[in-house]
Amino acid sequence: MTLFDCSVGSSGTVVQIGGSAYTHRRLVDLGLTGASYRVRARNANSVLVDFGSVSCVIRSDIAANIKILER
Repeated sequence: MTLFDCSVGSSGTVVQIGGSAYTHRRLVDLGLTGASYRVRARNANSVLVDFGSVSCVIRSDIAANIKILER
């Protein structure tokens, strides 16, 4: 399952980050691999996600490359 597949209010853990080398490096540097998440809002183009103390708006094409394990 990917982060883009999640519904509002869902939570879990990030297990793998795919996509381009730049995107992968950037998200890993933020510490998102293994991080807990909670989806706060979403639309067709983006997802608003809390990763602990950091909130991010992630474009749908990038969210589709973030594999998660939902609780």
